[in-house]
Amino acid sequence: MTPDLMIQTINQVGDHIQVNGNMVQFVFYNVTIVLVFDANADRMRLIAPIIEVDKLEDNMLMQAMEANFHSALDARYAISNGMVWSAFVHPMSELSDAFFRIAINQVAVAHLTFGNQYTSGALVFGGKEGAS
Repeated sequence: MTPDLMIQTINQVGDHIQVNGNMVQFVFYNVTIVLVFDANADRMRLIAPIIEVDKLEDNMLMQAMEANFHSALDARYAISNGMVWSAFVHPMSELSDAFFRIAINQVAVAHLTFGNQYTSGALVFGGKEGAS
């Protein structure tokens, strides 16, 4: 995968696209997602801001961390700069167009289900707390 191919895919699936150097902001299913890439480091990241950490209700963080193990799949919940994010991080060279599209969808679904289902898709790996 190259930066140009990622931007081409975003142009096909996203709305309100803004490209600024190695950063692309777009809207996918009413979720604002940012792609940040570094071709020299062979890394890319899709992120979507969810909620400020100081606005979290009791147990939300614990549920998000459990989801990272069971139901968040390739997208994950993360915290940076006082914000909870839905995030997907991957080497660019190993990323196919099909998987990039899946990643965009997972980041959006993880964002949309934060606070209730805490999932990035239909699959749940494992189950209850303590399962492996």
